[in-house]
Amino acid sequence: MKNITRINIDGTMNDVSVSVVSLKTIIKHLDKLAVSKGSTDLKQLYRWNYGDKEIYCYGWYDGQAGFENKHDLIPNGNSTFLCDENSSEKLLFGDIFLVSISSKTKRISDFCVSDYAEMYSDIFEGFDECNTSDEEEDDNEEETEEDLEFINDDSEDDNFNEEINDPICDEEELDEDYESYTEEEEEDPDIYDESD
Repeated sequence: MKNITRINIDGTMNDVSVSVVSLKTIIKHLDKLAVSKGSTDLKQLYRWNYGDKEIYCYGWYDGQAGFENKHDLIPNGNSTFLCDENSSEKLLFGDIFLVSISSKTKRISDFCVSDYAEMYSDIFEGFDECNTSDEEEDDNEEETEEDLEFINDDSEDDNFNEEINDPICDEEELDEDYESYTEEEEEDPDIYDESD
């Protein structure tokens, strides 16, 4: 028995065991292990080289609304028929299975959730870690010369206010409109156009 990774539609993952040792019969076994499926046949979607292994991704590329898989795969997966979209952007349906093949023996080897997490982290070089320690936050709070240059100078705001008080813009110089309008003119101001 070998362990493979199943990625459920809600993005959770679990290890599942398969008794098959070759890729020739894997699809039939994976189809039986699927909790959620797409509307097409289960297919090999992508392949990645990782260390001394080849990681194969099996799943569905089409399905019904509500059965979309929420997980974003790692990028740059090789595919024989999904060439138009990156593996990290392609919307997949149903469960996704990740199967590892040893480059030496060409047989299925264990590939648990923890192995996929390590691969994911290696590929993204740790960018998926959002937590920072308090010490790192304190370091980031110190102002740098670049920060100080970015801060607005209050004297610029004074110049802006002077422009607003410019006598050209003084409201008292506006003419008052002493015309009296009928209700009909208010609805259609062109009705009494004096230019005719």
